[in-house]
This record gives sequence, structure tokens and C-alpha cells, in this order.
Amino acid sequence: MRTPSFDEIETFLRIDGWTQDRSTGHEFYEKVLTNGETFRSHTSFAGKKTMSPGRFKAILADQLRVSEAEFWEALRTMEPVTRPSPLPESAPKSLPNWLRVALRNECGSSEEEISLLTEEEARHRLAERRSTPVGSDVRG
Repeated sequence: MRTPSFDEIETFLRIDGWTQDRSTGHEFYEKVLTNGETFRSHTSFAGKKTMSPGRFKAILADQLRVSEAEFWEALRTMEPVTRPSPLPESAPKSLPNWLRVALRNECGSSEEEISLLTEEEARHRLAERRSTPVGSDVRG
């Protein structure tokens, strides 16, 4: 699976009519649909950097709420996505950010490893790590 760079994500957001909300270590964007539903996303300043396939699928499902085909079609045609957009059935639900951060910092898990976990598996891994005595090198 080809994954986009953060520059390509940002280009999609601009094509799809998102507005820049704020800028910190990332660029934050927001899109308000006609029904009042609000989507939020952000891009990294590391614009050329790409992401894992799991992370891309999570961004599509949780932030952009479009299919992979719609994402690439918008970039190809420079036309926004028609809303509402049906989500792909196989799109995984992304883990809460606090859980992703804890898995990276406390368990030493990579983004690739994290992207393969269900929320239940991730919580179990973190609970196991937190119940391991300090100084132990056992990973869950």
C-alpha cells in the first residue's frame, strides 16, 4: 500500500475545503459539514515524511473520514470529496492518542507495532508493562 507524505495530506485538506485552525509543532485543520459535524486533523512540519499503512488507514477512518480511493482521487483531480462519504468496512479504529503515546514511551512499541493492535490488546499490553517491577526489561 502506498502511503502519503504529510505534504500530500495537507494538499488533500486544502482541496477538500478544510481550514487551518492553528499552528504549533503541527498544522491543525478543521472541516465543518453542512449538518454541523466537525472533523479535525493535523499535519507534521516534516512534510516529506510518510507514515505506516496502519497509521494512514487510521487517519482516513478517524480524521478525514474518506476511503483510500477517495483520498487519492481528490489529489489526482484536485476536486473535494463528496460528503457524506461512506467509510470502508475494513477501516480500523485508531487508538486514543494517550494510549499510543504510552505504548511508545512506556513499552517501547513502534508505530508499526501499535498500528496492528486493537484497543483491547493495546490496553492489555500497557497494563502488563505497568504491572512489571521497575528495572525489569520484560516487554508485553
